[in-house]
Amino acid sequence: MRRTALLAAAAALLALAGCAKAGGTGSDPDVTLEFWYMPYGGPIQDRAVVQETEEFHKLHPGITINPVRIQWSDALTRLSTATTSGEGPDVTVLGTTWVGGFSALGALRPYTEAQIAEVGGKDVFATAAWSASHRLGSDEITALPWLTDVRALFYRKDVLAQAGIDPATAFTDWNAFEQTLKTIKAGNGTVWPLAIGNENNFGIIHNVAPFIWGAGGNLLDTSGAKSLLDQPAAVDGVEYYQRLVHQYDDPAAMKLTSSDVPEAFANGTGAITIDNSQSVGDYLADPDRPGLKNGWGTAPMPAGKEGRFGFFGGSGLAILKAAKHPDAAFEWVKFLTGEESQRRYSVSSGLWPARTAAIAGTRLESDPAYAAFRTMIAAGRMYPSIPAWIVVESIIAKDLADLWHAPDALTRAQVEEILQRTTKDIDDALQDPAQTGIN
Repeated sequence: MRRTALLAAAAALLALAGCAKAGGTGSDPDVTLEFWYMPYGGPIQDRAVVQETEEFHKLHPGITINPVRIQWSDALTRLSTATTSGEGPDVTVLGTTWVGGFSALGALRPYTEAQIAEVGGKDVFATAAWSASHRLGSDEITALPWLTDVRALFYRKDVLAQAGIDPATAFTDWNAFEQTLKTIKAGNGTVWPLAIGNENNFGIIHNVAPFIWGAGGNLLDTSGAKSLLDQPAAVDGVEYYQRLVHQYDDPAAMKLTSSDVPEAFANGTGAITIDNSQSVGDYLADPDRPGLKNGWGTAPMPAGKEGRFGFFGGSGLAILKAAKHPDAAFEWVKFLTGEESQRRYSVSSGLWPARTAAIAGTRLESDPAYAAFRTMIAAGRMYPSIPAWIVVESIIAKDLADLWHAPDALTRAQVEEILQRTTKDIDDALQDPAQTGIN
């Protein structure tokens, strides 16, 4: 859930969890590990974290976990400070796009082959998730996959029914998707077709990337050394996406950040939005809001001419090089990436597990509301895990702001001109392979 009014209760939960401490066993001294994690939601996720610390402590009474909630907006700076000062958490959550940078800085303790075998090996994790476990081109595994940010479409059943649209065919490909939006808008109803936020450009990148991939394009080449955003296929994908946003997005949604859109959608803004599986849990827990009470569903992202793709992000678990208790830290990471914890945590929070088998026997496997995400797992694609990705993403966010803030849809030629500038800016930045964007 994303309602900030409830965060005080979450803080109280974390304080209790951090203070709870039981004695060790035998002659081993008690150990307290500091664990930094970043929220994908509010109290639902916080309660799930606390539950896992308690379950772990039952198995390891000599190890106490102190969970510390760090906002994503502060996390990069705080982690950078922690890694340079040597004062920080033993274990931290890392966004998948940060792994390359922190690995290049030598800030993370690589997992040994024996440790990787202990957690089950790379094959127990989704293939795309494993691609963010290490720096591109390196054999050192520095972040074991934990949670997956996989995205799909959410739609209002009542709006589609009123427009005479069959959800089974409404989102199959780009043509069907655009026709669906056109039909909803032509119905002269009170609900706009789309709810897409335009005010935080990083969130927008995650939404537009699937359309670039679906058109046959890519952001960088396979080596991660050159931008491909000025290539025709990438231009096609960006032009398609920005045109739909300008023609069909609710003006109120345009003024929101992407993290504020799910709640706005639940309260009646827009008929269709893009979000991750965490909102399924949120919506099921509070279904009587105006945009939900008449029925809602999920659907896979529409397929482009080169197929169906989705942004695949999330987070991994890293042990800092300066960790005071690396052996105990690994026990905590092994626990969190284990099938039992992954299953319990995901069901509690609504977040998708990185461990493939963890959905077995849960509502993630059986509930129709999660079906679209099961489809998108196989269609997910990660950004390249290069040291400079934070820099690349910042450039894309800055340059493409011209697209989202234009007063109307731009022509293909105008889109191409912007992407040519973006490509030059990225290529210039990539000339310095040591650049990480981590201060």
